[in-house]
Amino acid sequence: MLGRFPVAENLEAPSEHAAEDTQSLTLALERARSGLRRDVAALLESFAQGELLVPIAKNVADVPEGEQIELESELTLSPHLLPDVSGEPFAALFSHTGPLEPIVEALGWTTEGEQLKVCSLPARLALELARNLLNDPRVRGLVIDPGSPSELALTRSELASLLAGRPIPLVAYVQHIPEELDRTVVAEAGDPPPQGLVSTLDDWLSSAPEVSGYRLERTFNPDRDLEPHLTLTLTVSAEADRRDLFQGVTRAVADELPPPGYLDVLFET
Repeated sequence: MLGRFPVAENLEAPSEHAAEDTQSLTLALERARSGLRRDVAALLESFAQGELLVPIAKNVADVPEGEQIELESELTLSPHLLPDVSGEPFAALFSHTGPLEPIVEALGWTTEGEQLKVCSLPARLALELARNLLNDPRVRGLVIDPGSPSELALTRSELASLLAGRPIPLVAYVQHIPEELDRTVVAEAGDPPPQGLVSTLDDWLSSAPEVSGYRLERTFNPDRDLEPHLTLTLTVSAEADRRDLFQGVTRAVADELPPPGYLDVLFET
């Protein structure tokens, strides 16, 4: 069971819509996993209204438990850090206690040896706390709602952009562009693709009889890209296994890609 340690920026009683705000923020986190700029913008709006929970390792002196208080001075917290599978630490925040329960059970998190307490902060304040933690280079990033459908991992630069009010695509999450947002444009040619990439593609093509040709372009989509990148369009037969071809070509060229280091693969017949 989790203890609760609410802290607020004002003395107002909790709004009757507090539960709705929590649910709204959780849903916004789920949608932001699309990585698309529009969903990240909606998440920023939810951050402005919602709260996030901080699991704390040490008690906070002179702060009553279970009450909202006005922050008249800087509040010092000692949050728990969450290790990933390789043991690297991440800052961890939660939009609700559901994702926290299994972590407490698995890692034995406590607050000074007693039942774990969580501090409820306005979302922006919690994100600023996480940014301060990320000043330590050993802390790899921020994860919100780890292990749940609303899990969202953010890098230092992504968190900084959100705190600056700039919704940016979360490129690690982008898998596809919804048809109604398909505003991809062919960018200026720029530097020619590396010869090593072209040679690797030609070699791979010789082993893929379902592919009769390809086109390599620099493209940009404002809803999912931070900068222009390479897009490979493969001309394939109707019966081609597109999933298998995608996995094969991306694996073949992985070490040859120029910045920003990823490749879109499209198909045409």
